[in-house]
Amino acid sequence: MRDLGALVRARAARIVADVAGGASLDRALEPTGRESESSPLLRELTYGTVRHWFSLNEVIDRAMTKRLREDDLLLRALLAVGAYQIRHMRTPAHAAVHETVAAAARIGRTSAKGLVNRVLRRLSTEGLEPVSEIGRFDQPEWLLDRLRAQRPRDWQALLHASNGRAPMALRVNSARISRPDYAALLADAGIAHRDGIASSSLVLARPVRAAELPRFADGWVSVQDEGAQLAAEILDARPGERVLDACAAPGGKALACLERARVDLCALDVDERRCEAMRAEFRRLGFDSSAVRRGDATRTDWWDGRPFDRVLLDAPCSGTGTLRRHPDIKLLKRASDLAAYARAQQALLDGLWPVLAPGGTLVYCTCSILDDENERVVSAFLANATDAASAPIHTAVGESAPHGLQLLPSEGGPDGFYYAKLTKRNSAAPQ
Repeated sequence: MRDLGALVRARAARIVADVAGGASLDRALEPTGRESESSPLLRELTYGTVRHWFSLNEVIDRAMTKRLREDDLLLRALLAVGAYQIRHMRTPAHAAVHETVAAAARIGRTSAKGLVNRVLRRLSTEGLEPVSEIGRFDQPEWLLDRLRAQRPRDWQALLHASNGRAPMALRVNSARISRPDYAALLADAGIAHRDGIASSSLVLARPVRAAELPRFADGWVSVQDEGAQLAAEILDARPGERVLDACAAPGGKALACLERARVDLCALDVDERRCEAMRAEFRRLGFDSSAVRRGDATRTDWWDGRPFDRVLLDAPCSGTGTLRRHPDIKLLKRASDLAAYARAQQALLDGLWPVLAPGGTLVYCTCSILDDENERVVSAFLANATDAASAPIHTAVGESAPHGLQLLPSEGGPDGFYYAKLTKRNSAAPQ
């Protein structure tokens, strides 16, 4: 199709406008059956524009003589898509301008073609740069303020790392094949890689489609961030133990536990649609999908009364440790969300503690880099649970925290994760 380039850019603008209006990027990117959906360019344009939303909008505003209406998200998104090509892609400037101007008609903004042309041409010739902190760091003001206060010495480096691209990491199914043997398969396929920080992880030099991975369909390997793979190692479940993964979807951490040892596993999640997707993944990897159960971890009505030796709580959170993979978080989250997450995290800890056996271990995990959801939540729980104690986490990576371990995003490294290991005393301490 001759005007596929304009179609892709128009579709990208609609997706970016949806995200700016409150939709998740993954949901907005769900295919509609159009030819433009199959283009890798669509994903590059949408993810890149959302990742650099703040700087792109600042330079667009500087290139205009009159500001756009605040409610015209679609035209603003189209201008941002065009600006992203000029500032961050190898697309020749004349092609980026031409195709984006043509896309204006595709989104019903034919009258704005002249404006789009003028703004993008000015950006391509004058090299305007953002001057505000929000623009220079491409982060919302609330997150800048939070991290500046929390990490005064390295907040800038941390935010720059969060604007990078996350590497593609694999989790080798050790129930099927060893990491060295699977690494040999990758080498035979010409896929460059290195060992990751988890014992089951391999990190690719460049991303590939999952279908290109040797024996992927046979369940020999999964795609999972290497920092997330540490959950199973920190939990350290032993053969025969009863293990609960609460808030388990999409199931990677639960499956990693099964790949390490033959445990009696329950993978719990409140969303039946996500449970069904987990069951499919269990089957792909060769495990019994009946381990997946629907249930609300803040309650115990799903529980059969038999205590668990180990509990993994991968708590819902802001996701600020995964901005590289989910840049829409920067547009969708607010500082006010943190208190709501903390309340939900406390409710989950309170709801799950009774199902843990005396002498058992609970690992609390988030993909957040903010103390509000990590140390403060764990400290508050320990202050109220008289039979709970913090246990050390022995690993060569991350930063030690008073009650846990904090991984930070780094170039070529894992996403940001927090882990705390809590043990349950055999009896409550005296009041």
